[in-house]
Amino acid sequence: MVVESVDLDRAQLDQAFASFRAHYPGYDSTSQLDRLRATEYGRLDAAGQLYLDYTGGSLYADSQVRQHLALLAENVYGNPHSANPTSHAATELVERARDYILEFFNASSDEYFVIFTQNASGAFEARRRIVPVRSGQHLFDDLRQPHSVNGIREFAAAKGEGQLRAGHSARHAHDATRLFAALDLLKPTGNGLLAYPAQSNFSGVQHPLDWIAEAQRRGWDVLLDAAAFVPTNRLDLSRWHPDFVDLSFYKMCGYPTGIGCLIARKSALDKLRPPWYAGERCYLPRSKRAIPTEGNST
Repeated sequence: MVVESVDLDRAQLDQAFASFRAHYPGYDSTSQLDRLRATEYGRLDAAGQLYLDYTGGSLYADSQVRQHLALLAENVYGNPHSANPTSHAATELVERARDYILEFFNASSDEYFVIFTQNASGAFEARRRIVPVRSGQHLFDDLRQPHSVNGIREFAAAKGEGQLRAGHSARHAHDATRLFAALDLLKPTGNGLLAYPAQSNFSGVQHPLDWIAEAQRRGWDVLLDAAAFVPTNRLDLSRWHPDFVDLSFYKMCGYPTGIGCLIARKSALDKLRPPWYAGERCYLPRSKRAIPTEGNST
């Protein structure tokens, strides 16, 4: 398609805009977005840029940066796994963040726990590390999964874990039939895991959330990749109960970048065998933190 460049003066632009509003009166109802763009994302207009990659990562608002700057400038924080005043202050922020995340996803703190990770890939890695792979376990995943799931698959293969692969991104009823037939065929003898995206990074297709209960009814744990889903959809964990949910905060709100989390059911964490050392322990439930040994930081 060829778009011709047209030079218009200000009066012509104003006239064209008035004509547009007359033909599309609903546009005026979006004025709140215009105000939000001007107050929080004015750097877009200042730089003459458009930003469309909201699946890959959102943009941070100016107020986020100002509030974070004030938080750091007005307080003193230390590592959150010690007992001194600065560490206690940092620990309080971590725990408040956990509580807010559970509240945002309508998840009960009696059922779920939040494990912070360096990104969504780190959330997949955290799940792989905290729930050990044993002989006879199985991983079922979709070929259109993000690379993070591919990493779990390759680790499972190296450990001799059985695998099934869906032939393509499931989007129709007959694909669900194939999925559940395969899950019935491959009965998990250990911690069988179904990993699938609530929304595909590859195609944008949203997969049914009722697959969660269907897979669990067949004896499978479910890892729901919600990284691409939650920026534009609400995930209600009081209605849906996956065993693990991964997400990236930069995809949701742009800042802080590189931070993600694994929301895990506490019943799944009962299988925990933490291989971590030093400060990593502080990101686990207190009952699950590794007992310090020689060489471990406290």
